[in-house]
Amino acid sequence: MTASAERRGDLVSDVLESVTLLTTGLTGRRVPFLGRSLTGTQLQALYRLAHARVPVTPSRLAAYLGVTAGAVTQLVDGLRAEQLVDVAPLPGDARSRILTLTPAAAAEVLAFERGVVGSVMPRFAGLSDDDLTTLAALLARIEDTP
Repeated sequence: MTASAERRGDLVSDVLESVTLLTTGLTGRRVPFLGRSLTGTQLQALYRLAHARVPVTPSRLAAYLGVTAGAVTQLVDGLRAEQLVDVAPLPGDARSRILTLTPAAAAEVLAFERGVVGSVMPRFAGLSDDDLTTLAALLARIEDTP
């Protein structure tokens, strides 16, 4: 490995460390949500459905979460049983399905997210609005890269 590749690896490691510190409180424990106790994976799925820019199919959710199609089926079945997720046919392709949040779940994700943002806001005190805009754009670019 070249020195520049090693340095780049160190920088990526620094980014991952920071992201991990920010997300540890959400993914490492069960989280109260509409009177339920959700796992980190369930919460990730709800966040994905709340913020997806394109329709979310079970296979797209599986790829996002890094799990198998069978695992997503179990996850979605559990979220449907809790009345947090709806499943509907994809327009133009009756074999495919779209996952969406129920209205109650969508409202709770928004409220939950606001609470999380409030609790981590002090960690961002040293960043300007321009810094935050840049950071959000950079992270979105990473997210959109396969």
